Amino acid sequence: NLGMTRTPDIHFFSESKHNGTKTVVMSPDFSMVAKHADQWIPCHAGSDGAFWMAVTHVILKEFHADRQVPYFIDYVKRYTECPFLVELVKEGDKYVPGKMVRANRISKYQNVENGDWKFLNIDSASGKLVMPKGSMGQRWDKNKTGNWNLKFEDGEDNSTYDPTLTLLNKSDDVLQVEFVEYGLNKKARRGVPVKYIETTSGKIPAVTVYDLTMGQYGVGRGLPGEYPADYNDEKQAYTPAWQEIFTGVGRDTVLQLAREWGNTAEITK
Repeated sequence: NLGMTRTPDIHFFSESKHNGTKTVVMSPDFSMVAKHADQWIPCHAGSDGAFWMAVTHVILKEFHADRQVPYFIDYVKRYTECPFLVELVKEGDKYVPGKMVRANRISKYQNVENGDWKFLNIDSASGKLVMPKGSMGQRWDKNKTGNWNLKFEDGEDNSTYDPTLTLLNKSDDVLQVEFVEYGLNKKARRGVPVKYIETTSGKIPAVTVYDLTMGQYGVGRGLPGEYPADYNDEKQAYTPAWQEIFTGVGRDTVLQLAREWGNTAEITK
């Protein structure tokens, strides 16, 4: 309710609406701002997290999986931890996500400074492991000031690389990973593509954060496991139908907002 909570800034909202921006207010109450917006989304109090998880589910499916939007793909490669590798740990007959793979666990980077705080990507051209410069370890390197940046360069030899975002069509294996959804307190096992990495303590299965996120959100991409049948599958986490249980907002509203949000970002960047 910007009129009450951000009184000095409410003019920006009004001006953007005057200039043609579609304005949407999500709020349990029909506030003084909601009544002037183009759309009011009346979610139950405290349930907006569920709504946005469903929006993300739609964006991942339609702008990343079904169609790879170049702007989105470049953004997550450059500005997020999505290309970084996470170790999968076996528990009984299933796997669970473990820690990010430390650079000093492989022989090439075994003796690097702050190796516990530097992590790994896979170069899409060569398939080799690389150590990006943007990790916390580079931030505290003693003799390499300026190496803490977002360039696609290896932190040791400055060679350029293109980070692998997904192992979908270049995996060594597909493992069943257990994901927990706490809203309905449900566990699901879903296939995630992995690469086996040779470390100083033996071979481990590793997955990109991006593929792990796709598994967590239930975006199937043709992989085996308990993936949602479609957007109307209310028993699987983060679908538009699933969020209805918590928010009281119809699934069509989620689909409309997610698609408009994604299209606007694709066009305007």
